[in-house]
Amino acid sequence: MAVRFWELYEETKDQFRLKISAGKAGMDTVVSWVHMLEDETIVSRFHGEELAITTGMKAVQPGWLLKLVQEMYQDDCAGIIINTGMYLKSIPEEVVDWCDTHNFPLLEMPWEISITELIQAYCMRIIDQKQFEKKIGNAFREVIQGRISEENINQVLGERYDIEGAFQVFCICVKKTMEDELQYNQSIIKLENLFGLWKGNDKINVSYGLIRMEDFLVLILNNSKDKQNMELPKLILQSFSYFSSEKHFHLGIGPSIKHIENLSYSFKRARTAMKMSMGTGKEIINFEEMGFYKILFSIEDTDVLTSYANEILGTLEAYDKAHGSSYIDTLRSYIKNDRSLIRVAEDTFTHRNTVNYRIQNIKKILGCELNDMDDLFPYQVAFYIRDMTKKSKKS
Repeated sequence: MAVRFWELYEETKDQFRLKISAGKAGMDTVVSWVHMLEDETIVSRFHGEELAITTGMKAVQPGWLLKLVQEMYQDDCAGIIINTGMYLKSIPEEVVDWCDTHNFPLLEMPWEISITELIQAYCMRIIDQKQFEKKIGNAFREVIQGRISEENINQVLGERYDIEGAFQVFCICVKKTMEDELQYNQSIIKLENLFGLWKGNDKINVSYGLIRMEDFLVLILNNSKDKQNMELPKLILQSFSYFSSEKHFHLGIGPSIKHIENLSYSFKRARTAMKMSMGTGKEIINFEEMGFYKILFSIEDTDVLTSYANEILGTLEAYDKAHGSSYIDTLRSYIKNDRSLIRVAEDTFTHRNTVNYRIQNIKKILGCELNDMDDLFPYQVAFYIRDMTKKSKKS
């Protein structure tokens, strides 16, 4: 859980004599770093959720401060603190009104207070939080990988999470290049900003953990509500909209479980759902809705699956190759249409008699009567495998 603006404010409001002038409703947001700002041109170089501090040196220019907060708002900054008393005696009403309307935090600090001390204190707080998050992440990583440690659970995780409560895991895979790293980090901040600690706001008020694995992200929710779980997948998708638009985003959702010791159960299934998302090209897959694919995508040794599909379909494929026929497609349609010759004829734009002729030949080639689902099931599974491996190669 990253540092929120309101946490920094509550911890230091007396020390630095801070006063909230506008945008209080927007203070439950992540602060990624703190910058001194006297020239609005550097705002374009911010990476997202920065907090800026200014003396208002250029405020003598008409409309400068209003333009500055508007640009910061457009660039997803966390807020601004103004060192009033020298260059800027008071904050213009139009700026206060605009920040309140747009929930953009605007704070005042007296001129005699050291900006340098505030920046140093805030940056150290952010660094300390990152170290704490790393400790939390390592503890969660141990638990989801099945290495249960009473010390990690009770001393590290037990202070922040209800370890006997409900947990659910979301696995997020984003295909990115080195050039996408900045966009990726900004997406993660947007993801964290979905969650809040203030009750009564429009954010998701639950305890969460966010872990960076080698090639994907793991989001862990603790005691979330059903309504939140229904809304969250689309909100996660919006946070990674840049990668989603490029078809480079995949989300797997695991089942809800009780007690942190069972977290690996939800994690494994969320990762399986993520693998299916990557294999099928669908952005969001819920493990509970995977049906038979739960089994296929849970198998780590995919060579076993490929070998099985080749063994089942190989004879018919060899016949098609030797005779220029398309019996494989006919068999697939025959299974899909529950052995209805009429529907197969419609599906393949082929005369019913021709379909019947082909099915009789397929039965001879396979040495199977294909009379019921017991006969058809091995071939159906083989087609499932072919579909999942084909789409995996495309992705």
